[in-house]
Amino acid sequence: MALMTCAVLPMFLFSPTFFPLSTYHGSLQVVVRCSPLSQSVTLLRDLTLGTVTWSSLEPVAYLFAMGAFGLWLTSRRISSLLLR
Repeated sequence: MALMTCAVLPMFLFSPTFFPLSTYHGSLQVVVRCSPLSQSVTLLRDLTLGTVTWSSLEPVAYLFAMGAFGLWLTSRRISSLLLR
């Protein structure tokens, strides 16, 4: 559980929730943009402000892919633990 906190806390602090993405340095923008929380914030901003366009499908696809990968990884981990 400590590893989860070490991953979630920086993702939360560097997400564009508090500051716009343009405030970060160019190389850090790429890292922040790859964060699932950043994609969620982008999608929720589009939904809240009513600016949903076809480009809003990009965060949806990214979050779906990350969720599918997490489900696959978790199912492998659980099945390996159960087979012991």
